[in-house]
Amino acid sequence: MATQQNSILSYVPQPFFIAGAASTIAADTNIDSIENTPGIFDPDLSNYTTVVPTDGVGTFTVKIDFPKSSAHLSALDLSLGLIGCSLLTYEDVSGAPDLDTKFSENISCVMQANVGTVVTDQASIAHNSQDTIHTFDGVARPSVISGGRANLLFHGLGAFAAGATGTVYVTINRAAADVAARPHVRLIIGHLFVGVDFPVTIDPKTFTWTLEVDNERFHARDFGAINSDGTLVKRSTGEFLKIPHGGLVGTEVTGVAPIVESVSANVFDLIKANTSYPLLFNPYPVGPVADSSLTVDQANLTARQNFFSLYGFLSDPMELLADDFRDGLNSEYRARYRIMETR
Repeated sequence: MATQQNSILSYVPQPFFIAGAASTIAADTNIDSIENTPGIFDPDLSNYTTVVPTDGVGTFTVKIDFPKSSAHLSALDLSLGLIGCSLLTYEDVSGAPDLDTKFSENISCVMQANVGTVVTDQASIAHNSQDTIHTFDGVARPSVISGGRANLLFHGLGAFAAGATGTVYVTINRAAADVAARPHVRLIIGHLFVGVDFPVTIDPKTFTWTLEVDNERFHARDFGAINSDGTLVKRSTGEFLKIPHGGLVGTEVTGVAPIVESVSANVFDLIKANTSYPLLFNPYPVGPVADSSLTVDQANLTARQNFFSLYGFLSDPMELLADDFRDGLNSEYRARYRIMETR
């Protein structure tokens, strides 16, 4: 049994999407229209962008640009996530989508990003379950927050070059049989997350991942059986291990003539960012995989990564304790965490 699991907790120490700046999502190939373009840059998943590709195409691409990074982040690795995504497909009726046949198709995505380091054709796959629920009398309720919205994560992007502008190409690939059966498509993208990576080591014996729905039934006195729109709540708890001093405060002195410091992602900045911007927790990260060399095992690993990922907030204090290595200021630490995602 593994004694540790290397994971990533990403946070946003600066606003990558500055109001009024040139943050854009635009058609690249096989796109008819893009609805609510600002939605993808809003961390609130209730404000999302809808991409409408040309009917009957198997591959379509959008281009996303966002403003420069601050110089103090130029040495820190980044993760990128397409959060709260859904690929809605419809059968055809007289050249128009038959809305009664809506189906949430699994997402096969390829991303090319330039954030200072180029990653070419990095693949990610996610299970995308139906985004509606049915009541006891067969009524389908729209469910923005309790559906099976998927996350598509990409890490190993390298550091964002100081002053650079990020450019991301997102390509969705559909199976030919699916295109023939359901030619009409709507791609929902809840948020483009760009965050600094804080590498963490988890004790697998303490790691938990829970899933529940919170709706009217659980707040009614009679606990009635009537189904209602609800919130899908995902939580993870556990302990991070072997956090060094630099992982707590973000700096280590590496020279004294004059004083030279190394800068790293850290718990202190992570907690501060958690006051207003969600975190992205990736317990099972998968490194960059080129689409041209993707194997079945790698596809399954990316699907697992995306399924277990959480986009939310630390819902309890992060408790720091001395780890097994205790040597005054050289001690390593462990931290108890609880992260909650709400959709």
